Amino acid sequence: MMKLLKILAVAAVAMTMVVGCAKPSEGDFDALQAQSLAAWMDKNYPDWKTSGDWIEVDGVYIKWLRRVTESATDTIIKPGNWVRIDYTGKTLQNDVFYTRNAQVAKIQGTFNRRTHYVPDMVYLSEENTLMHSGTYEALTRMKVGEMVKVVMPSGRWSGADGYSSTNVGYNGQFGLDGNVPLVVDNLELLEVSADPIVQENKDISAYVKERWNMNPADSLSEGLYYQLMTPMPFKRDSVATDSTLTCYYKAYFLDGFVFDSNIDSVQMRAWGEIVNNGPLEWDMSDSSTSMIAGFKEACLEACYGDHFRTIFTSAWGYGISGSSATSTTISSSSDSDYDYSSYYNYLNYYNYMNSMYGYGSYGYGGYGYGNSYYNNYYNSAYYASLYASMYNQSSSSSSKEDEEEEAKVRISTEILPFTPLIFEIWVCANDGSQTTPDHNKE
Repeated sequence: MMKLLKILAVAAVAMTMVVGCAKPSEGDFDALQAQSLAAWMDKNYPDWKTSGDWIEVDGVYIKWLRRVTESATDTIIKPGNWVRIDYTGKTLQNDVFYTRNAQVAKIQGTFNRRTHYVPDMVYLSEENTLMHSGTYEALTRMKVGEMVKVVMPSGRWSGADGYSSTNVGYNGQFGLDGNVPLVVDNLELLEVSADPIVQENKDISAYVKERWNMNPADSLSEGLYYQLMTPMPFKRDSVATDSTLTCYYKAYFLDGFVFDSNIDSVQMRAWGEIVNNGPLEWDMSDSSTSMIAGFKEACLEACYGDHFRTIFTSAWGYGISGSSATSTTISSSSDSDYDYSSYYNYLNYYNYMNSMYGYGSYGYGGYGYGNSYYNNYYNSAYYASLYASMYNQSSSSSSKEDEEEEAKVRISTEILPFTPLIFEIWVCANDGSQTTPDHNKE
């Protein structure tokens, strides 16, 4: 009789589990995943409770792979700063779904020549789409130079939404399914900055002094330098501000990585393919043209036939939010491929700018800093067009031209927040004629 009662009890428990699995609540699922993750930790890291290298915070497991103890001045970072971090995202089965390392990307087969494999720059705040709460738990316990491994349930990353491979900011990455626990491996805290604007200006000043033999007094505007290059035209004829400027250009970061160009030879050398053909034509009389401010400012100094270069801080470029990578098929009839992350990051970082520089208008100039230099940090033209394209896309039937556009792919390189940009520009002659610059012999 006792044996029969035990069997009935086991059956009752099993039935409860079956019923529970049929319609689990969110709380039940989170609890079950937490139990499963704890069991996984016990199996794979049996000494995690006693080794001294691990801590557990609300179901997030953090292991120190490298500690910094040399200096008493090295303190744990606090929310409200910007941090530069490097890491690789993996499943519990060691499958990589996200990496900032080019060699890892090559091994996993996701390497992309348009991707700039550098550490991430993010604002340390819980209210941030780029700062998952599990990563936040680790970083707020770390010092600069330390490295940790973080094991977390899906709810501390992206939950049921998962991690879309087309919306993570880096071309060529795999995605992560929803409700999947994960490992943030080799999370390294490389840099902390209370005001990255100051550091960015220092970086530019050092660059132009070493490479261009220029000083801050030589700047065209604060944070923007312009230098005419040889050979110079014998007689310079200025481009009228009500005319069309036609030019070729090469755009790159301080480390030399080319992120954009319309010169065939540059594209072939940088990416192995031509994705942007023909000269750029800019109607200088059209104030609504969506073009970054630094490029516009430098071109206003140009004359027909000039070859010049310009370097500027992110205030003249993509500002505090940067620019997400895009690699999607262009289609006027499809709204589903649009990357919303830049817009949401813009909203997150708006609070940061207000807290640091005082309140101003929402993306249209002024942040209480007493200087128009900072008006461009949200690149209002960029975000105005972004907002419009998100909420005002046409649903009309596609034309023949639209159908032809289906075959084209929009490709761009991600630009991180607070990233200075360099443009080398060849202005065409007054009649628009100029041989395409050839960089094959550089």
